[in-house]
Amino acid sequence: MLICRYAEHGRHGYGRVEQDEDGVVVVPVRYDAPAGAWVERAGRARPVDAVTLLPPAEPTKIACVALNYAPDATATRHRRPADPASCAVVLKPPSTLVGHGDPVGHPGADWELRHEAELAVVIGVACKQVPPEHAAEVVAGYTCANDLTAYARRARQDQTGHPPVWAKHFDGFTPLGPWLATGLDPADLRITCRVNGETRQDGGTRGLITPVHEVVAVVSRHMTLLPGDVVLTGTPAGSGPLSAGDEVEVSIAGVGTLRNTVRTTPDRPWAPGGNGVDAVLSGVTGHPLGRST
Repeated sequence: MLICRYAEHGRHGYGRVEQDEDGVVVVPVRYDAPAGAWVERAGRARPVDAVTLLPPAEPTKIACVALNYAPDATATRHRRPADPASCAVVLKPPSTLVGHGDPVGHPGADWELRHEAELAVVIGVACKQVPPEHAAEVVAGYTCANDLTAYARRARQDQTGHPPVWAKHFDGFTPLGPWLATGLDPADLRITCRVNGETRQDGGTRGLITPVHEVVAVVSRHMTLLPGDVVLTGTPAGSGPLSAGDEVEVSIAGVGTLRNTVRTTPDRPWAPGGNGVDAVLSGVTGHPLGRST
């Protein structure tokens, strides 16, 4: 089942995406946490073209697991134990979130922007210390993510021996979508990334050093996970640079294709009463999964 988050006439909601005699429609649903399932709610079905697709999660935090793919894409002999010290976990704020079709801003000439296609896990219930064998019970669905990362160009020329400066926290640095897939086995899903139609990354979750269910378990031992939180599981080999004007597509089998275009971020000097910050915050609700109206 595919679940989207959408906006219509100023109201936000979740809907099941399905085909009927009128085409692709969105049927209103909500997440029933005790049942661990999406259930229908009152409301009429509407054509998917009549609504605006939003990022399919409303996280309090986005947790990224670093360096989780084996270099030769055969992770079996690289498996590591699922304990909190086995994975490097990096946090991104909710302000990095954008949806399918939204533009993402390049941080400027001082930075090299790089794409990272990933399977994203969206959490459905509050949880802590989740056993790996029960990880599927706390998952609301899976979706496509582009874990954008910027590397400071000048840092790479630094001869002090310090590692390059990198950042994941810029606004718009977590494109997510276009919707959630439920009932999916994440053990062997193909992941590809195309830039302007050229394939840059082509791998799959079979290459994960720490598999998806163990990633959820490990992250839940680092921190309490809340409904709507997002866990990014790692990116296959092939991450590469992006420039303004590039179109980036992340495709995952069983989920769909997330598409975004890179643009130059305009300079917007701050001023009291200015609308620059308001424009950024208009897409960030801060509400967890299921709080949409």
